[in-house]
Amino acid sequence: MKQIEFIEQFLSKSDKEIVKFSREYGIDLTLEEVKRLRPLSERASITWLITGIPNSFLKEVESIIGKKKLKKLLKYMENY
Repeated sequence: MKQIEFIEQFLSKSDKEIVKFSREYGIDLTLEEVKRLRPLSERASITWLITGIPNSFLKEVESIIGKKKLKKLLKYMENY
């Protein structure tokens, strides 16, 4: 459930708020990255709580923010 809460936060905040929010947790997303991630976040599914996030989706995120930031983001979501 924590992952869904995180995604809801992402969807409800402005791009600039997400940049600030992400920096507070050690994930330095740029404004451009946030703008490119927003359409992906809208595709998130509640079924991922059971099945896990699909690898194809993670690859898309990685192509936008890079491997290092993706690892930080996934670690954060595990602990959120």
